[in-house]
Amino acid sequence: MAPPSIPGASSFTRSEQWLLTVATALVCGFLCYVVYDAIMATASELLQRLLVISPLLLVIVVHWLSTGSSLSIPMPGSEPGAIHRAGGSPWGVAFVLFLLCFLISYQPSLHNLIF
Repeated sequence: MAPPSIPGASSFTRSEQWLLTVATALVCGFLCYVVYDAIMATASELLQRLLVISPLLLVIVVHWLSTGSSLSIPMPGSEPGAIHRAGGSPWGVAFVLFLLCFLISYQPSLHNLIF
């Protein structure tokens, strides 16, 4: 005759419970690693884009802070004597920094295209 079953009692032995716990922990660990890897890849791409744009943003912020609280960015060549004045607009420096960052970012692609 079979022993009477207790309601709510587990029918697993200790070794089966241990095996189920270990398997669950391994599956959860693998899923957490996959999600972590995807999040870090996305964050890496976003950070790379931010680092490419940061010199241009820095030049714009410094220019904005040096002119005052109003957001008025003059375009180069808007004044007749602006080209002869030393220390005029930072647009040339911003363009060179942007071009430099662009060329560094796409160096392997440009190297394969040229050579």
